Amino acid sequence: MPGALVTELSLSSIASLGSTALANRLDDGMLAAVQALAAAPLPAPEPCDAQHFNQCLRVLLANLPKRNSDDISGKLLISTYQKKLGNLPKDQISFIADRAITECEWFPSIAECLRLAEGWERNDDAVRVRREATVAARWERQARFEEMMARLAAGDVDQSEIDGLPVSWLEVAETRGHLRREDGGRYTSRIPAKA
Repeated sequence: MPGALVTELSLSSIASLGSTALANRLDDGMLAAVQALAAAPLPAPEPCDAQHFNQCLRVLLANLPKRNSDDISGKLLISTYQKKLGNLPKDQISFIADRAITECEWFPSIAECLRLAEGWERNDDAVRVRREATVAARWERQARFEEMMARLAAGDVDQSEIDGLPVSWLEVAETRGHLRREDGGRYTSRIPAKA
């Protein structure tokens, strides 16, 4: 599933699990799905609707001074701003309007609006689900790591399982005194195998 796009189906299926389900242990299939979701590109946010965009523009026009203009230049201004900024998400347009009112002394140019837009951070359902998936995957990998370290410390791991461990885990196990690295680079248990 590498490179998979975060879709509404995956968002709703992971979101429907809830944080309590994700707090439980994940099997290999669920871990792979959660990792794929955490690594997948986010879907493009919906562009701002014209009504909200115009409302934000009216708020700016009402609160920030600008050069006087006639009806034609006013319509051109609205149309140009809509064309250049209308593809941004609704929350980002609201953010721009709010920041412009507090930071600008004059009605902002399109370039100033785009600079203000850079300070916005997306925080919609797709971002929150990705964040939950990232945390769930990290917790599961850490739990598996700690379980393996405990099993290595107890001598409950056979050589074939040791050979299949990630190098980073082998190095930690060696540092903790559970494994030794032989001359050929192979790691073996320091703890005698249980009969």
